[in-house]
Parts: sequence; C-alpha cells; structure tokens
Amino acid sequence: MHADHEYLAAGYVLGGLAPDELELARSLNESDPEFREEVAAFSDTMALLSDSDVPVTPSPEVDAAILSIPHQGTNAGSEPHPSTAEEPQSTPAVEPTRRARITQTMFALAASALVIVAAVLGTMLFNQMQQAQEIEQSLTAAEQEREQMELLLGAPDLSAAHVESAAGGSVTVTYSMDAQMMHIVPHNVPAPSSDESMQMWLIDEEGPHSLGLMSGEGSEMLASVDLAEGVAFGVTIEPSGGSPEPTDDPIIVAEL
Repeated sequence: MHADHEYLAAGYVLGGLAPDELELARSLNESDPEFREEVAAFSDTMALLSDSDVPVTPSPEVDAAILSIPHQGTNAGSEPHPSTAEEPQSTPAVEPTRRARITQTMFALAASALVIVAAVLGTMLFNQMQQAQEIEQSLTAAEQEREQMELLLGAPDLSAAHVESAAGGSVTVTYSMDAQMMHIVPHNVPAPSSDESMQMWLIDEEGPHSLGLMSGEGSEMLASVDLAEGVAFGVTIEPSGGSPEPTDDPIIVAEL
C-alpha cells in the first residue's frame, strides 16, 4: 500500500488525523478495497488488545517505543537561552508530526499483539501437553491393573472372602497366596468424616502391617503382599492420612 494510505488507515483507526485527512480517509475507505483491508487489519489488532484477558508484560523495546512518544520534541516549549546583542536569540522547535506519532503507536500495538498471541499459544500448548500426560498415566495404570487382575484370576489357589462391615456395608476380598496379591471391593461402605480415613491392614502373628488407605468408592488392587496361612485382612477408621498403627478397633476383619 502507498505510504500515505498506510498512514491514513492507521490514523483512521487510532485517531489523530486532521479534518482534511479524516475526510480523505473516509473517502478511501468507501472507494478503495485495499484501503479497507488495511483499516480492517488495524482494527483487528485493536480488538485483540482490548478483548484479551491474558496479562502481558511488554518487552523493554515496546515500553521504550510507547514512552518515547510524549517526550519527543521537548525542546519546543523550553525557555530560550540568554543571548548577547551580538548574537540574536534562536531556539529551533522540533515538533513530531501526527504521522510519526501514529506510526510509532502502530508498531507498539503490533508488538504487544505478538506478545499476547505468543502467551496464549504457549498456555494452550502447555495445557494440551499436561492433558496428554495425564491421559497417558491413566492408561498406563489401567493396563497395569488389568495385567494384575489377569494374574490374580489365573492363580491356582484363588480364594475369596465376603465380610460385613461394623460401619455398614460389606467388603469382598479376593486373594492368592501363590501370587501374593489381593483385590478389595467395598459394597456400600459409608465414607468416613472429612477428618478421617479408612486404612487397610494385614494382620499376622507379629501384629498389623499397613496396606495403605481405602477410598470406599472403588476397588483396590494390592500386589506383593506378604500373604501366608493364618493372616487376616482388616480395616480401621484412622485420622486423615492414616496412622503408623491402628488407633481403634477394626470395622472389617476377614480371615484369609
């Protein structure tokens, strides 16, 4: 586009044109498709800046471009230097034109728009990568549990115990001493209060050994459990996060 037309298009969007320039810009906007495209481009940049809710810190170059606008031509309003009779007083005034101010503002806005776009794209890419990682972890866990379940169900000494809970509901424990695995399925067991947790225990002749927390909402697959004849599976209500050893009587005990 012609340089004057580019200046007029920027001024038409940003303001600051003289009346005759504004009239010419309006006429071009009605009659010149290329001029309308230029006006639309500047308008889109302004819309992007006004609509985005992403906080952006302008670069030092953008700061300098914006802050330099009102300080150009500071000599125009300064006091003249004292002079002698032999040297007539003369102070040149340097006033930036409207075109220069609009052009500088236009470049500052364009740079800010690029920063916004980069920030938005970076955030979107990070979120997509995080979601993909979470999906991959979920699929890996599901595949591992499937393999463990196949191993447990294929054990020749597969056994099961179904016991009632003192707190309500019941629990089914499927286990194999050969595979050293247990699968716990709660049935309508009431959830503990917000400051408590259900904790699983393997109880042998030496006492209880923690097997971790039980959610009560889904099944639990336990591998590498030290199962032997005469052990029992138990569940107690403990303070939130669990305890090193039981602090109350178990609500569930299943002899294995």
